[in-house]
Amino acid sequence: MITPMKKVTVLCLAAEKKIALEEIRELGVIHVQIEKPEDSSDRSELQTLLSNIDKTIAALSTRNIPPEPGGSDGRKLFEKAYKLGQELNVIDKELEALRRNHEILTPWGDFSPELVKELTDKGIHVYLCESQERQFLKIQSREGLCCEKLSAQKGRVRFVVIANQKLDETLLPLAVIPDDTRLGKVNAQIKTEVNRREAIIAELDKLAAHLPELNTYKQQTAEHFEFVINRDSMGSHGEIASICGFIPVPEVKKLSAAAKKHGWALMLEEPTPDEHVPTLIKLPKIFNIAKPIFEFIGVLPGYYEQDVSVCFLFFFTIFFGMIVGDAGYGLVFLVVASLLKFKFRHNPKVKLQLNLFLVLSTATFIWGALSGNYFGIATTSLPKFMQGIKELTDPAVKDKNVQWFCFLLAAVHLSLGRLWQAFLNMRHRKALGEIGWGMLIWANFFTANELIIFPGSFPVAIGATLYIGGIILILTCAVNWREVGDIFNLPFGLIGSFVDVLSYIRLFAVGMSTYYIASSFNNMSEMLMGCSSSMLVVPFLILGGIIVILFGHVLNIALAFMGVLVHGIRLNTLEFSNHMGMTWAGQFYKPFKRTTVEKTEKHKGDEKND
Repeated sequence: MITPMKKVTVLCLAAEKKIALEEIRELGVIHVQIEKPEDSSDRSELQTLLSNIDKTIAALSTRNIPPEPGGSDGRKLFEKAYKLGQELNVIDKELEALRRNHEILTPWGDFSPELVKELTDKGIHVYLCESQERQFLKIQSREGLCCEKLSAQKGRVRFVVIANQKLDETLLPLAVIPDDTRLGKVNAQIKTEVNRREAIIAELDKLAAHLPELNTYKQQTAEHFEFVINRDSMGSHGEIASICGFIPVPEVKKLSAAAKKHGWALMLEEPTPDEHVPTLIKLPKIFNIAKPIFEFIGVLPGYYEQDVSVCFLFFFTIFFGMIVGDAGYGLVFLVVASLLKFKFRHNPKVKLQLNLFLVLSTATFIWGALSGNYFGIATTSLPKFMQGIKELTDPAVKDKNVQWFCFLLAAVHLSLGRLWQAFLNMRHRKALGEIGWGMLIWANFFTANELIIFPGSFPVAIGATLYIGGIILILTCAVNWREVGDIFNLPFGLIGSFVDVLSYIRLFAVGMSTYYIASSFNNMSEMLMGCSSSMLVVPFLILGGIIVILFGHVLNIALAFMGVLVHGIRLNTLEFSNHMGMTWAGQFYKPFKRTTVEKTEKHKGDEKND
């Protein structure tokens, strides 16, 4: 259920607002409502620091260095890594310029600019030129000039012009060459920069082994940044300062006790519908495994919406089992999940995720076992006890039965949303309108069966009653005839209701594709292993067949997971949610609290000096 919230305003003396803010953070129960914060230099500096820490961690993370035992100072590690990263950027830019100079100077050889200048001072003028062959020959033919060809490449000639008097440089195709440098010097600089670059990379590799300490430092800095934001957004009323937010009703006593202890004033109010109230969902322990799903897809019911976590989990589990639909895969998942659960048995952070994986793996195994599907192997090739139930394995009826079950799921799932809405509005006429929509959904269920699966099966009396009664209730109780939008959207809603039922056929289609992909790779592997008559190449073909079958099933599992993300989640968050009237516009309840166990001495000092 969604935990009720109170809007709270905490009033304290302006002179003690930072101390009060620290105490509020220690309580960790208020979701602070950030107003437009005042500008402050330390907040800007912290924001820049956080950005630099993120960039440094991202750069070090690409090195894939195994972590080493902790104990290092995260702040010092960051400062060193950031400084080295900046130096590395400078070196890379310098190397780029040096290599460009190296490319330009290489065709000219290792000549000395000092010698050219010395000859010029003695009245011997030297000009380095570059042109097409035709222009070179023309210049070479001029009297009083000495032209020496140095190299030619792709029709371009590099040559030197020597004269005992200064020439008009505008008449010569002078080459663009870096001043005051030579090829040997450039090569030496490149070698020096490359050596320094390799040394920096070696140091960064050592620092990359301390990413946990850097991440801790990042978390500490982020905490301090959050503190400063909340400090800057506190209201000022002369000698009084205030901070506003939302607090779960069960935590009000805790806050009231702290207010008495520290001399704060509290103002508690009911949130108004136009306020963006955070959502905190409290579930029975057995259903907590639904939380990782919402965290992964990043959606949450709005505060004024309904908690559908249990319903979402129940149907998502069925969808997952039907889409993957392979008992062999389910067994593999169960083994992997069990091993991971044992390995991380002391890590509470992954407990819910692994429990969810176990449930989904079990659903996959059950559906695969019922349909006799084990790694895409033909049912007739399996032992009898593994051949599933006839209704889901007999080629004559299995597809129709699965399709019928998909439409049944649609009717149950969608009408549940409508009945839920009717229960919530049971004191209003709208409840009858929701019942009308539910009747229409079941009528559409019978129509879908008639059109796609079992022609001639439509129950005329029941179907007509559902259609006529449902439409009458919709027209009289669900549509606001004073609203143009309601009238205009009615035809689309009626058509959409039927389309929503049909959309559940995707469970059959995606599940079937999972089976046929697995079966196809099995056949490819079998053909590869049995296509040679030469005993010399048989071992290689067997190895190739094993690689094909492993690759195929890994790919198939990946595609099945993508199918779950695209279709399994969609049916809950779109089709069902439309009938449930949900927008998923909620924001997670994130109380202002301390999350790191320790803080660096610098942060402690900073907060005291704030």
